[in-house]
Amino acid sequence: MQERVLWLLAIAAGAVLLVAVLRPYFSAEEEPAPLSSPSPSSPQVSADLNVRVAVLNGCGESQVAGRLTKKLRALGFDVIYEGNAENFNFLESMVVDRRGDLDKARRVAGVLGLPHLQQVNEDTFRLEEVAVIIGRDYRQVRLLDE
Repeated sequence: MQERVLWLLAIAAGAVLLVAVLRPYFSAEEEPAPLSSPSPSSPQVSADLNVRVAVLNGCGESQVAGRLTKKLRALGFDVIYEGNAENFNFLESMVVDRRGDLDKARRVAGVLGLPHLQQVNEDTFRLEEVAVIIGRDYRQVRLLDE
């Protein structure tokens, strides 16, 4: 009898876990609210923002890093590196603070409308101040829309 109860509990826990994992794929897509920063259309964004940015493809689709690089340069950012992330398994696009200046990362995230920020320990050997990792959600968050 105890074995049956344990099996039922394991099946129930597995079902709950499966629903939690698959829920974002079947729920209504809501556009995340951008952080409180200037909008991409505001003219002062490109005029006073001097940020060195790396654009990293974390989703594996071809040419997304190049397209985002073009967009960021048009907005006045100094994109100094474009390439692949350490893997292509990033589900969510994010902005990473590489040098310990979270305000610059917040500004980039606000301009792009990305709600996900990650702060890493200050790394004085990195040239870029902020990295943008393109995840599989780039269409939902409209990352490459003009």
